[in-house]
Amino acid sequence: MSIRVTGTAELTGWDEHTWDGRRYDEVTGPKQTAGGMTAAYLGDLEGSGEMRFVMSYPDDGSCRSTGYEVVTGTLAGRSGTFVLEHVGTFRDGVAEQRFTVVSASGGLAGLTGVGTITWAPGGPGRYAITCRAPWRPAG
Repeated sequence: MSIRVTGTAELTGWDEHTWDGRRYDEVTGPKQTAGGMTAAYLGDLEGSGEMRFVMSYPDDGSCRSTGYEVVTGTLAGRSGTFVLEHVGTFRDGVAEQRFTVVSASGGLAGLTGVGTITWAPGGPGRYAITCRAPWRPAG
């Protein structure tokens, strides 16, 4: 069964450092960083996510990123955990991520799908996920 879910995400934590341990915003010019973030998901997905990522910044203020996020919550009336593989960009203050569901457990076992999340300046992130599930959504 195909499911489309949308909603918002609030950033609840951010930690990013260069390979030598300096804060990402203390280093100018090209750099590579690693870090983590946490988010609260609202809307068709109610839950929280914890992501680990690596980022590569050229000298123009943009960056490319890749990472994995563990999301725990309720989707389509079912509770469980799933893992997202993220690939994204940051340019002109906007972060855009594409992701793929790579595994799921608990009541969400068997979930697969793809989605996007966009973080614009001054507001919450907006997500959309198109997924397939071996079970019928509640409601």
